[in-house]
Amino acid sequence: MAYDYLGLTNEVIARMNEVALTAANFANARGFQVQCKNAVNDAINYINQREFGWPFSHVTHSETLIANTTRYSIPATAQHVDYETFRINRDTSLSVSGVTLRVLDYKEYIDRYVDQESTSNVGSVPKFVFRTPDNNFGLYPYPDKTYTLKYEYFSKPTLLSAATDVPTVPDQYRQVIADGATAYAYQYRGEAQQYGINFARFEDGIKHMQTILLNRADYVRSTYIPHSQRYGTNVAGF
Repeated sequence: MAYDYLGLTNEVIARMNEVALTAANFANARGFQVQCKNAVNDAINYINQREFGWPFSHVTHSETLIANTTRYSIPATAQHVDYETFRINRDTSLSVSGVTLRVLDYKEYIDRYVDQESTSNVGSVPKFVFRTPDNNFGLYPYPDKTYTLKYEYFSKPTLLSAATDVPTVPDQYRQVIADGATAYAYQYRGEAQQYGINFARFEDGIKHMQTILLNRADYVRSTYIPHSQRYGTNVAGF
């Protein structure tokens, strides 16, 4: 089966011994077929709820700043923003070199720097980024030119709709989605025992994904610099 919404739904339908859908009637599914379609999206949503840092959800966002503007909105698709990745791009036409922004606590911004929002002609190249209580962000100082800002975030899953829609979860983990969707399909039918069996397989599949995709050991480099041997050491080497 193709790795798309139709293929995944039909895999669940086959496990449930129901009539398969086609590209022609997929949009007009009826009865339990609709439940199987919903189960696929439910499984994908659950995978993304278990972890927000999946590599396949990683996005590098570029945004042109607005001169004299302090506060900005994160993209609607963002689930988690990595504030340590905010940086201003190098741009010779704007006389700015690459700058990595430091994270500023919102309360500290309010206590020390919020006056910039009511003062003109104090803008410059931003040096700090702060997270606002409504989960957006602001810059200090505010930009005086249309600099290019870049940062990284992990996106929310996109709801599958058309028969040919492809999940962001890689193809090699299609069986994890299928196991989860099958569990939800049994739940819709009220078959608690089969739901429990398939949901356990689903959880095991997610743990396998975590092991492969997330549990990476960072490279550790020794910074130890041995001292050169001193003259006049005693017999013991000291």
